[in-house]
Formats: sequence, C-alpha cells, structure tokens
Amino acid sequence: MTADLDTSDRNALKNLLRGTIHFPDGDGYHPARQVWNGMIDRRPAAIVCAVGVADVMAAVRFAGERGLPVAIRCGGHNVAGTSVGDGSIVVDLARFKSVRVDPVQRKARAGGGVLWCEYDHETQAFGLASPGGAISTTGIAGLTLGGGYGYLSRRYGMACDNLLSADVVTASGELVTASADSHPDLFWALRGGGGNFGVVTSLEFQLHPVWEPLGGLIVFPFEMSKTVLQRFRDLSLEASDNLTLLAAIIPAPDGGKFVAVLVSDIGTEGEGERAARSLRELGSVLMDTVAPMTYCAMQRQVDVSYPKGQRHYWKSAFLKTLPDDVIDLVIESASASPSPLNVIMIEVYGGAVARVASDATAFGHRDALFNLGILAISDNPAIDAEQRAWAREAWQKALPYSTGGAYVNYMSEGEDVHSAYSDARFQRLAAIKAQYDPANLFRFNQNIPPAKG
Repeated sequence: MTADLDTSDRNALKNLLRGTIHFPDGDGYHPARQVWNGMIDRRPAAIVCAVGVADVMAAVRFAGERGLPVAIRCGGHNVAGTSVGDGSIVVDLARFKSVRVDPVQRKARAGGGVLWCEYDHETQAFGLASPGGAISTTGIAGLTLGGGYGYLSRRYGMACDNLLSADVVTASGELVTASADSHPDLFWALRGGGGNFGVVTSLEFQLHPVWEPLGGLIVFPFEMSKTVLQRFRDLSLEASDNLTLLAAIIPAPDGGKFVAVLVSDIGTEGEGERAARSLRELGSVLMDTVAPMTYCAMQRQVDVSYPKGQRHYWKSAFLKTLPDDVIDLVIESASASPSPLNVIMIEVYGGAVARVASDATAFGHRDALFNLGILAISDNPAIDAEQRAWAREAWQKALPYSTGGAYVNYMSEGEDVHSAYSDARFQRLAAIKAQYDPANLFRFNQNIPPAKG
C-alpha cells in the first residue's frame, strides 16, 4: 500500500528541497518507481530526486520526524529491488554523477548515483580502473556496499576492498565521512554490509592501471556442458590473478541452451589467449568473440543480455571446489529450467580476494574459490512461483558443497540476510546498525536489524 502524504507534508517537503519530487498522483511517479527487476512493484509515498547533499539530509530528516522509512536508489539494479519500498521516502541519487579522477595519486571520487559504465568512461581516460560489476549499468554504490565482484577482482580485490572513503548521510540527517581514520566502524560495515547504514552520497576509490585487456565469449552446444565446465574448472585452478574466467549455461536464440566461457585477461603474458586456445581445442565452437578490446567494451559485453524489465529471482552459493558432482547438478538443473531465459553461472574468486584478511571488511567469503549463481529470469509473471521453486531446488542441491554463505548482492526479495554473514559478523553489523540507525529508518535493503540494548 502507498502511504500518502497529506497536503501540508507535501508542501513541507517541497520547501526543503531543490530537487524534483514525485508523488503517487503525479505524471512522473510510475516511471520513477520502476527498477531494473520487473518483478518488483512497490509504491513509495514520495520519490525525492536529490540534486545535492543538502537535499539528502533534508529528506532523511523529514522521513525520520514522521516515522517514514527511507529507501535509497542509486542505479536501481539490485535484484531484490531494495531501492524502492512501499510507503517509503525514496532518496534517488541519479543526479549525483560527478567523477573526479586524480591520475597521480590513482584515486577517484564519484557521486553516489554514478553507474559503472560512467565511472569507467572517466577513469579509462587515464588508463585506470577500479574493480566493478560485470553489468555496466549497475550503480557503483550498491555494488560496492555489498562487496562488489567483477573482472578485476582476482587481480585487485573486490570493489569494497578498493573503497578508500565514503560520505554518508546517517539516519539523524548528519553527513559524516567514513574511512580507516574516521568512523572506522562505519567504514568496516559499509564494505559488505549493504545499504543499512545511511545514504552514501560519494565514494572514493583506489585506481589501478588497466589498458587494453583480452576479453570475449566462447560458446559451445549445451550437450558439451560437462566437458566445457571441466576444462573451465581446470583452467581456473591454474590461472594467475590477471586471468578471470566465468562459465555459464545461457539462453540460445531458438529457446534452447548453450554453454559458454567468458575470458578476461588484463595481463601481458598471453595467458588469456592460451586459455582460449585450450577451450577452442574442445571443438564445435559456435561463437568466439575473444579478442583485444577496450576495458569499457569488456565491461559492457553482457549488458544486452540483462535488459531492464525482465523478472529476476536469484540464488547463490559460495564453493571452495567445483567437483564433477556440482557440474552434474548444474547441467541437470539447467535441463529442467522452466524459462528459456534462465542462467546458471559460475564465477571464479581467489587471487587478491582471498588475500584480504577475513575480518578486514563486512564482506567475508575470502576462502571461496567459486560462486555459483542461479538466475531465474523470465518475461512471464504466470511462472514466477515455478521460477522461484526451480532456483531454490537447484540451490538446495548445491548446499552440501557450499561454504554455507551467500553473496548479499545476489540475494532476492524475502531471503534471510543472516545467511550472507557468519554469526559474529552479523552481530557486529547489528551493533553498528544500532549506533547509526537505531530506529531502522533504512530498512529497504538486505536488512540487518539494529541490536537491542
């Protein structure tokens, strides 16, 4: 249900802000409340399109004084649709688009509404990059706050490992800067604890040299899945930090399925080409796009497969190994897929991700080498229940091989957020939540309730 604001509250909110406000009876309201996942249909009380930090502070204070929850929207790409909530005040940061690159210090500060494709465009002008997501239309803030895995992670760590500082509007409406030296507890929580602790209006990242990588996709018939996935596993176990492979069962244009391996090599030793050659030697290659490309092109290469408006329900499981039994269950689950658009993917972790101390950030899972992602995707609302059941069943089959954790950025609506964290980590996050948001004003996220007492 929509919690409608009365005339006096609407006028009060308007008087506080420079930015645009969308109310439920306004023309721009319905487009403004839509997010990437078409399964999400929520109706906030107001959508505040902030144009500056003062707007964010005012909107948060307004919501807090009236007991209204706040949802935070950056890219709107989160699969759980947490950037919009029924009866909430949505703080939309889409206009926070500045990116300031310091090529000498190899640092960049970016607004909380910047997308990865926008960030990459600015940093690549200097031959620099920070680890970001595999879909370039994802917001930098949401991805980083949940950990942030991407093509550069094996070489340079998760996005959150490269976060140097963040400006945050807390539940009290106060602007604070969190870093290793300022509000270090909040800084720890921001690096993997999600959007629980405030509105992140800007982020400062470490940059790294990345010029023209080797990237692309090699596609095979679905019938070759076991052979291809075994070769993918073996190559991944041998790979240096510069080489990232990703395997997936993906849709075919005729409604069938393919098996594919995505290659990303940021090194200069030809490792990616050798891996690609090893895959090609399996034969029956249907498509091969592996070639030198710009980093921005590499970041955009799968965008077309994940358009806005499709219906998504995801599950994930971290794995220390990828035995044949898991490969078999991936193939079995893909064969039973209710939707031709469903995807099962296997990401490779390790490298720099594993070299960060387990307690250094709220994101854990440093001991995982693979992340199994089960993506139920369709255009048909009539099969939503069947899609959820399929994803959950595949996930249940994988659990005996899992480290027991889940990637918070891949958690769908209604999942148990505690499963993304160890008990000790969750308790620490809850204590920090109690310090910075004791009333749980920011609860449209993968919510961690504030600790009591």
